[in-house]
Amino acid sequence: MLSQKEALRRKFAQADFTDDVMFGLIMSQPEICKRFLQAVLPAYDFDHIKVTPQKYLKTSYVTRAGRLDLLCTNENGTQFNVELQMVDEHNLAKRSRYYHALLANNMLAPGEDYQNLKETYVIFLYGFDPFGLGWAVTDYQMTANHRNHILGDGTHTLILNAKGDWREVNDELKGIFQLFLKQRATYGHLGLEIARNIKDFKESKAG
Repeated sequence: MLSQKEALRRKFAQADFTDDVMFGLIMSQPEICKRFLQAVLPAYDFDHIKVTPQKYLKTSYVTRAGRLDLLCTNENGTQFNVELQMVDEHNLAKRSRYYHALLANNMLAPGEDYQNLKETYVIFLYGFDPFGLGWAVTDYQMTANHRNHILGDGTHTLILNAKGDWREVNDELKGIFQLFLKQRATYGHLGLEIARNIKDFKESKAG
């Protein structure tokens, strides 16, 4: 029977980008995280970002604490929460609502004006199609039922679906999708670099 240490060693040796521990190790590197966010949101400036892996946020002692897989903040205070999910738990909408609430709750000091709230992006990286729509990248915002007027509350929920239609996806993001589907990264440069980083991590631990 394997010891706990040996079982963990074997699990790490088999880990890939879809493993939550490995995902955190790779994406917590500011340069990797910056290039990932740039591929997802090319209009944004990510020259200066703070990256915090596995961040716990809590609103009070009697409420549920939320664990964020990865929290990034740019120099303007905009927050980007990246969530990895491989199994469809059929709770995307409510999870998104909860994460946005956690992020907003930790932005303002007591008495501070609501206008000081910064934008929040909750980015779900999925290895499945949550709604069966075939869309690879979707940006959800709060809109009115009448004429699709956008409320402009600063919340964005992005769904990155590796099993969607890649035709309008840039090459860097395609490489990430390949890793999510357990394929060799052949598009762009970021996926290949991540694969190399994973290999280096495993070799360093093996030694």
